[in-house]
Amino acid sequence: MAILAIDFGLKRIGVAASDELGIASHPIKLIHNKGDNSYVHEIVSIIEERNPDLILIGLPVKDDGRLKIQDDIEDFHKKLVNLTNKKVEFWNENFTSKEADEILIKMNISRKKRKNFQDMLAACLIIDSYLRSL
Repeated sequence: MAILAIDFGLKRIGVAASDELGIASHPIKLIHNKGDNSYVHEIVSIIEERNPDLILIGLPVKDDGRLKIQDDIEDFHKKLVNLTNKKVEFWNENFTSKEADEILIKMNISRKKRKNFQDMLAACLIIDSYLRSL
């Protein structure tokens, strides 16, 4: 099962994909969220090119209520559902950005360069978490 995962952020959006067998994940692209809808069209283009069986959108799950970004993520989800004929699901992304940052620190990636990889790696971790749950 081919999976595409999206780590949605107000500044950056990380995109990752699994292989066709659903065994491993790899980063695809970092998209800068300019506050307009251009990121939606970029992601739809990636979806059309890769033709995944499932799209996962990371959603932070908090015990103490909703986060402001949840409204943006849910709006993005609706747009993807309307623009593609794909199965689009939310997946708990708690701590994926922190875990990605810790991995990059262990790899001795500089703070400046970590910003370029953190969101894509977080998207990979979303896929990995999903695959482990199967």
